Amino acid sequence: MRSLKEEGGLLSISHRDAMAYAPENTVLAIKKAIERGAHWVEIDVRQVAGQLLVIHDETLDRTTNGTGRLCDYSVEQLRIFDAGEGECIPLLDEVIEVTKGKVGLNIEIKGHGVAILVNAALSQLSLQHKVDILVSSFQMSELQRVTEFDGSINIGVLVGSSVNEAFDWAQKLKAYSIHFSQGKVTQELVNQAHSTGLKLYVYIVNEMAELQKMKTLGVDAVLSNYPCRVSGV
Repeated sequence: MRSLKEEGGLLSISHRDAMAYAPENTVLAIKKAIERGAHWVEIDVRQVAGQLLVIHDETLDRTTNGTGRLCDYSVEQLRIFDAGEGECIPLLDEVIEVTKGKVGLNIEIKGHGVAILVNAALSQLSLQHKVDILVSSFQMSELQRVTEFDGSINIGVLVGSSVNEAFDWAQKLKAYSIHFSQGKVTQELVNQAHSTGLKLYVYIVNEMAELQKMKTLGVDAVLSNYPCRVSGV
């Protein structure tokens, strides 16, 4: 497993657990990502009734055979729905157990009130395993709560509408990385990130030509639905 602190070359992060190979944000997808050589896996977490579920949307319709909002169900009811190929919606604790010691884990916070629960989950990990965790979000208030709880946790700032604001937050939070969508990445931004001590991660990069371009620009990691392709550039 390649730790954040031991990066060299282009780091491969499977997007939503290599969603090209298996239903997104499921344990099966994580296992497929590991089999295909991903260095890290990225998941999305939301909170329902004080528990952390690994799911991207706040509704069930797109990724499960259920309908409606997560908040209209109990966790037990949500876990009955099929998230694809017989998989259920995982809990964060289950994902941590599957990835621990095998691949790094990028936890993207979705929604408010999630940070305190993520903090509780990470507090159970040893320092060794915390090195292989990255917590990212578009929500700076949630990232701030993570850093206030434990300043040793790696933070990734996802860039929204304002690039300058994102860089300001990255410095304020002493972030490890700043994450851009592929269309926003320029050599100037890569240089700016590196000059301020930040790693620059890019999402979502799937095609070989796009991966080669990111490598040429000197980005540090890519989030891809096809993590196995990264080793080919």
